[in-house]
Amino acid sequence: MKFTCNTKDIAAAVGAASKVVNAHTTVPILSNVLLTANGERISVRATDLELTLEHAFPAEISEPGSVTVPARLFSGYLGNLPPGLLELKGTPTRASVKCERSNYDFHALPADEYPPLPAAQKGQSFTISAKRFRAGVAGTIFAASSEEARGAVLMGTLLEVDGDSLTMVATDGYRLAKWQTKLESGISGAEKYIVPSRALAEAARNLGAAETITTSALGAQNNQLSISAGDTSIVVRLVDGQYPNYGQVIPEKFDRTCTVNTAQLIAGLKRAELVAGDRASMVKLAISNQTLILTASSDIAGNAYEELEVEQTGEDLTIAFNARYLVEILNHIESPQTVMEFLGPLSPTAIKPQEKSEDGTQLYVLMPLRQ
Repeated sequence: MKFTCNTKDIAAAVGAASKVVNAHTTVPILSNVLLTANGERISVRATDLELTLEHAFPAEISEPGSVTVPARLFSGYLGNLPPGLLELKGTPTRASVKCERSNYDFHALPADEYPPLPAAQKGQSFTISAKRFRAGVAGTIFAASSEEARGAVLMGTLLEVDGDSLTMVATDGYRLAKWQTKLESGISGAEKYIVPSRALAEAARNLGAAETITTSALGAQNNQLSISAGDTSIVVRLVDGQYPNYGQVIPEKFDRTCTVNTAQLIAGLKRAELVAGDRASMVKLAISNQTLILTASSDIAGNAYEELEVEQTGEDLTIAFNARYLVEILNHIESPQTVMEFLGPLSPTAIKPQEKSEDGTQLYVLMPLRQ
């Protein structure tokens, strides 16, 4: 193969693909990216067998063909090139690159050893505004579990599609994030997909600049999902399993509410957490007489006490939370005021923005700590 392209185009494509590569893989070919020259475009593909990313860009192609190049090495080289044109010649064992007075040879592996693209048999498809997709991903995946011991299901994010409505849900068993929005175009009936949260993060990062994003189920068993926009597509293997019935976690009604300034509560929690210091980061919230009192204590650091003015309805309440979890939730609320709804000191608490967003509806649920 042989082609000439803009250094900025190839650096962006290889840089994005290299983030998919598993640095600890024991399969040599999976450490490489596959470059394929065909027609007037170069496609760059990377995979870890669970997640596949492919990005295309224009080029002047003299000889069509394919070559695989070490992902991180090649990405690092391209990222340090000046703007201009780059010429690449590829063989099964070598990739030779010329850029101005720079000449480099990279060891390659045969392109025919690279894993083929996942099954292309398409199922139902839906389209969503890229802006809403980014907002939904950012507002949910942080609540998914990061511990492999808890299982792949909780490390994933649930996508529920019902007609032209999309609901994203993530939980690690201690907190839950739920986000709902309308689709640009929906599906007939209803479908559920458990998507690895990492894949959604990659999709938001690589596709977020587009106008719309199209998502399609793939394979005879609908066990893969394609997420694409423009010249970039991501295919991910879905998590096989049963997602927890999250609706059972959310109380049907609450008897107490507290509306508080979001920024002031975040700042107070961060200060109190410094004193709490232990693994649970326990901070107590006492709500009484339109005032929220934050307290924390430890034998080593001392005592914390903060007062905030709030709008309170219902009886007084003292409840304790992991401050770090509560701050992470509040960091995803853009509304100046946050509404917290309670049922009791040991019941799940609902947290949501007072002002509704155009992008979607947010709801967070946090389990309290025993005091």
